[in-house]
Amino acid sequence: MNTYILLFGITGDLSKRMLLPSLEKLLSNNMINNIYVYGVSRRDLDVNEILTTSLNKPIENISLSDKVSGIKLSDNLQDYIDFKNKLNLSNEDQLLIYLSVPPTSALQYVEFLGNAGLNGNNVKLMLEKPFGTDYASANNFLSIIAKFYREEQVYKIDHYLAKRNAQALLEFRKNNENNLRNYWNDQYIEKIEVIAAEALDIQGRGVFYEQTGALCDFIQGHLFELLLLTIIDIDKKDLFEARSICAQSLEINNINNCVRGQYLGYKEEVNNTMSYVETYAKVILSSNMNEWKNTEFVLLTGKALDHKESSINIYFKDGQKFNILISPVGSLPNKFNGEELVNIDNNKYLDGYEAVFYNAIRGNRTIFSTTDEILASWKMFMPLLDLWHKNGKGLIVYPKGSTLKYN
Repeated sequence: MNTYILLFGITGDLSKRMLLPSLEKLLSNNMINNIYVYGVSRRDLDVNEILTTSLNKPIENISLSDKVSGIKLSDNLQDYIDFKNKLNLSNEDQLLIYLSVPPTSALQYVEFLGNAGLNGNNVKLMLEKPFGTDYASANNFLSIIAKFYREEQVYKIDHYLAKRNAQALLEFRKNNENNLRNYWNDQYIEKIEVIAAEALDIQGRGVFYEQTGALCDFIQGHLFELLLLTIIDIDKKDLFEARSICAQSLEINNINNCVRGQYLGYKEEVNNTMSYVETYAKVILSSNMNEWKNTEFVLLTGKALDHKESSINIYFKDGQKFNILISPVGSLPNKFNGEELVNIDNNKYLDGYEAVFYNAIRGNRTIFSTTDEILASWKMFMPLLDLWHKNGKGLIVYPKGSTLKYN
């Protein structure tokens, strides 16, 4: 099978830092073959310059060098029709359309692509978060996409699901089912924490962060998805159904117990002395699923903290604890109740955008988000977002380098 990739945003930061290096590594390691990349732009592209800048080596040492070309697509439907005719995709080939662009641009491109007929059965659409800024915009965004592409054609990227231990988590649970099955419920698990702490501040992304905040940047997507992987029913044959059921079972435990903070100096960085956008957020969830009714779920994230860590921490009522490091990746738990657990080799999983491309090419959607999950998450968090958008009441100011548990 030939795989053609139509890459919107090839000159952007994400493409240069992540997308092109990931394709290069997959290709040079013979993980993928028979690929060809069309980089979309409104102007002429110097592909060699893009590749050498992105991969930091001479063009003659780049495996992608003869696999990438530039293509002009303006705001004109005929350009897309001409591209489709030029490509002349056969039934044995596939086209991956990667929209590494802002959401407003993504929708415009989706309509051009769909109206040009670039949405057949052998076409896959790959999208970057954010999927909306609230429930209404997310629902509108996904509804427009659904006019042109079926759910199974759309690969919605949440790169935390593509992290190595996020992928290994389900295998860990399944392979240790005999040891863990009777203990993976609220009778034995008191609390599950899903954490994303960052030592860095907003790094000059003031405009973005003023529109987003920590709750939308990390909790609504990344941490919510990791929680689903931790508590879904792994006996269900349909993983997406299991994630959907689980997503819709969750709710904020007590909206007044949610914590938000802002690191000292943030207001000056964004040049807004009245800003009450949170750079730290802690939300406690509960589930109405029978097996999880009495377990507390904590989603916590913050910037400018004392260390960097993404992890899932599972606290058992008898004092045992599982610490599953997502980033930096660590070993999965190897003992429970004094007995050895089945060892999971997480090195066999590709990480990050290598996993994104590899799984999309192979048609494996398990590491991608679904519409049901995204909308369930937005619906649940909207009351909290509305409350926090009203004013800065309860906003804690913390110094840079504070500990993760700062609240």
